[in-house]
Amino acid sequence: MLQSSISCLEGSNVLVVEDELFIAYDIAFSVEEAGGQVAGPFATLARARATLTDDSVSVDGAILDMNLLDGSAEALIVELWKREVPLVVNTAEQLPLAFQSIMPEIPVFSKPTNPWELAEALGRQLRN
Repeated sequence: MLQSSISCLEGSNVLVVEDELFIAYDIAFSVEEAGGQVAGPFATLARARATLTDDSVSVDGAILDMNLLDGSAEALIVELWKREVPLVVNTAEQLPLAFQSIMPEIPVFSKPTNPWELAEALGRQLRN
């Protein structure tokens, strides 16, 4: 953990969407250590979407994998981007070029990535 990142997510509610259990919990732990609260982690698009439609849950930012148990997260990423929810993508595959050209400001990390790097990247997105 970097000292500068201790509170980079202070007071933020972060949606974590990742289908690999250990990675999901590492990311969730890093979000909590950075002062954020975790919505999730969720392994499916269906669970993530259900959370986004729940009026009792606010989402300030998101860290998500591109390929989940029930399909590609492309549509979910576009939905979050249109809602102006800061997000970070952590994936084992490259994003399609058309996707990258529409949203070049979204940080994309290649697995394996240190979960602290993801939390810090989201913290930077939230501050911008």
